[in-house]
Amino acid sequence: MTRATGRPLILGNWKMHGTGSDLAEVERVDAAVQELGVEAGLMLPATLIERAARRARAVAIGGQDCHAAAGGAHTGGVSAAMLRESGATMVLAGHSETRAGDASSVAAKAHAAQAAGLAVVICVGEWERSADARALVAAQLRASLPPGLDWSRAAIAYEPVWCIGGSAVPDAAHLARIFEMLRAEAGEARLLYGGAVDGGNAAELLALPGIDGLLVGRASRSAADFVPVLEAAAGV
Repeated sequence: MTRATGRPLILGNWKMHGTGSDLAEVERVDAAVQELGVEAGLMLPATLIERAARRARAVAIGGQDCHAAAGGAHTGGVSAAMLRESGATMVLAGHSETRAGDASSVAAKAHAAQAAGLAVVICVGEWERSADARALVAAQLRASLPPGLDWSRAAIAYEPVWCIGGSAVPDAAHLARIFEMLRAEAGEARLLYGGAVDGGNAAELLALPGIDGLLVGRASRSAADFVPVLEAAAGV
């Protein structure tokens, strides 16, 4: 997952959406990824991963979260090894909608993911607009990194929570400050932006210094909305 490919990484997060009838969207996205030659993944509900992985040829299939433990009395939990066995190749850790407790739990999930052979996308971001966002996100990131993290199989996604589900993104100056800090902390890992991303702003975001890819929410659930984001990546 390093920057060595020179291509943007585009990830779509379906969140708690999608049933078997929506697997046709995975196939349409997969066809677009093949045609455009872009690097992309879909982070799907656990119930769809195995079926989607059987259909996908070019788009990577990932999970949205995993438990830090390999197994045990964790009702409703899904381990990283379970995701891997189902066909996932990557997983999110610390998305704002699953981040509970302190950042050490995110670090534990990231460690479990890599131990199971998954690439991991560690999510960070401030909850509210703040002049101290850079310092807040830096502290959150440092606490979310497990010892011995393999940066070649990791990416960082900056998702300001106050943008998620909305239509506005932070201004370029704000993003420049955040991504400058992330680059200093994360070496050669891919740095993604997430929050109100769609086909209308993808090209502009990808043109900003330091942004190596995008984490797309609602615009990733249908090929009609997601393909324009992939096309923007193909044009970079």
